[in-house]
Amino acid sequence: MAAAFVAVAALTGVSATATASASSATAVVAEDVCAANDNLGEIATNFISRCRKGSIRSVFPGQHYGDTLGYIKGCGDASCKTAWKLLNDNRFKK
Repeated sequence: MAAAFVAVAALTGVSATATASASSATAVVAEDVCAANDNLGEIATNFISRCRKGSIRSVFPGQHYGDTLGYIKGCGDASCKTAWKLLNDNRFKK
């Protein structure tokens, strides 16, 4: 694969290092797409469907499925704190 980068870089006039760096930068961004703190405007049920395992639904407080992640983060209730902790728990990441 590295040889392919070098070959493409040679044809396009872009250095192989720049091409490899751009490729790894894309991979880092893809991992951060499912960070709860970066998706505060998203509805909890949509975030869970997209970024978390289905097993989180057995312990997630049901009254917060329709709330945004921002609301859950800022809410002071015990159920909000539980929901926020679960959304950030690595056991449930896909």
